[in-house]
Amino acid sequence: MEKIIVLGATGNIGTAVLKNLQNRNVDVFAGVQSEKDFEKVSQFDVKPIVVNFTDQESLSQALEGKHRVFLVTPLMQNPEVVTQLVINAAKLNGLKHLVRSTASGADSNGQIQMARWAGASEDLIKASGLNYTIIRPYSFLQNFINFHSQTIKAYNGFYLPNGNAKLSMLDINDLGEVATIAFTSDDHFGRTYELSGLTYTNEALAETLSTVLGRKVTYIDVPEEKAKESMLSNHMPEWMVNAMMELNYITKQGWTAGYSNDFKTITGREYTNAETFFTNNKQAFI
Repeated sequence: MEKIIVLGATGNIGTAVLKNLQNRNVDVFAGVQSEKDFEKVSQFDVKPIVVNFTDQESLSQALEGKHRVFLVTPLMQNPEVVTQLVINAAKLNGLKHLVRSTASGADSNGQIQMARWAGASEDLIKASGLNYTIIRPYSFLQNFINFHSQTIKAYNGFYLPNGNAKLSMLDINDLGEVATIAFTSDDHFGRTYELSGLTYTNEALAETLSTVLGRKVTYIDVPEEKAKESMLSNHMPEWMVNAMMELNYITKQGWTAGYSNDFKTITGREYTNAETFFTNNKQAFI
């Protein structure tokens, strides 16, 4: 039985991968930052391991005896540093396969910082000599739970500086499904998959939320400066605010809208749509 370790196991993406790896005839390990995180993965049939993601020895020990590794990093500066440490550990331990979640538009020479960070990680992986699969997700429907559920509950609205742009939104569980398929077959070595989700406007998403919740939910288009002020007032570091504002800008231009059929090609079905997502997660907005 192959052994798979998921690094970043307590985040939304890592949790989706753990969920999809259940009952797949593999031995799953969850890499977490401390023993306090063990409870967060206890709902799954996994073995938690404490890993320091910035320490080479810790990563090398965590990957010992494993066959495949999934890596996702949170929004951070220079994530390619962690990527290189994981590559080193994978090569030291002779791992068979690395699956890395990056971001749509990844390009080390890209126009925005997030694209350059993601691209730098991809460049390292492609040059590593390891068998790899790269997954590039667009924006996530889960952002409505993580960032907008409180204002939807309190004020029946959500606030973004996106104008009337079209944008593609992905259910993270669809990413988890693709990662699991990649892990349980060697057919996906050397492949890069774009996972777009379906395309909406924020107005359309507000209408869908209204239908699901049975009450009027409104999208409020806020000025970019107001959005920036709000993030800074919530003590987000300036580098993160700047990266988010770049992302908001390209979203407003409609540059994050698009459709990739990679998911349908791999799974044989269409992406999870917003109505299904909001219905399945209705309690988060009540």
